Amino acid sequence: MTLAERLVHFTLCVSVIGAGSIGLSYAVARRWFQGYWPLWAALCVDAVLAVPGAVVVYISLAVFAPAVAGQIDPVNLIWQNLLMTLIFRAVSLVLSWGRIRDGGQIEASQVVDGTADFRAKLPRELRGQPVLALSSEDHYLRVHTPTGEALIHMTLADAQGLLPGGFQIHRSHWVSGEAIRKTWGDKVELVTGLSLPLSRHRRKAFDQWLETVTPA
Repeated sequence: MTLAERLVHFTLCVSVIGAGSIGLSYAVARRWFQGYWPLWAALCVDAVLAVPGAVVVYISLAVFAPAVAGQIDPVNLIWQNLLMTLIFRAVSLVLSWGRIRDGGQIEASQVVDGTADFRAKLPRELRGQPVLALSSEDHYLRVHTPTGEALIHMTLADAQGLLPGGFQIHRSHWVSGEAIRKTWGDKVELVTGLSLPLSRHRRKAFDQWLETVTPA
């Protein structure tokens, strides 16, 4: 294969497999999960895509390097594709963790009036609803409102910069003051009945913040 053919082969495989991973992740997250996107579910998606991904790689090789494609062991190709998928997943998780680990609570001086920009990403029927909570799900964000929820493409850190008030109770969850019904143990219960995890190391700061937003 020439250098140009290698580049086209690599770009094609990464684009097709990446699009399939994102699309399937989005569908699974919206259909079966609420609150956050667990690691085991992401790994299951990667495992399911191992065979289709290997087929994509094989077809691309058959086009650009037929001699190479004819010598490939299908089982080895599947394992290699799964390994690459897991590497990409690990990089994605590291980047996501780097963005949210120090998120904490945004200072009032840092909050910008970007509510309209945030709400523009929501379905029309939810744009006028108060945002009660946000839950990070891989590359997506689940927005909880009194009348429903939506999954949008945004990070938790970016969303916090667009919404005034609220507190990040966990590396994957943010809540507004008006959304909280009660707290018990390591859980925060919202007015909708949804319970979200409260990180132990954020508990003290959360209690102090809650006193400032709870009517006397």
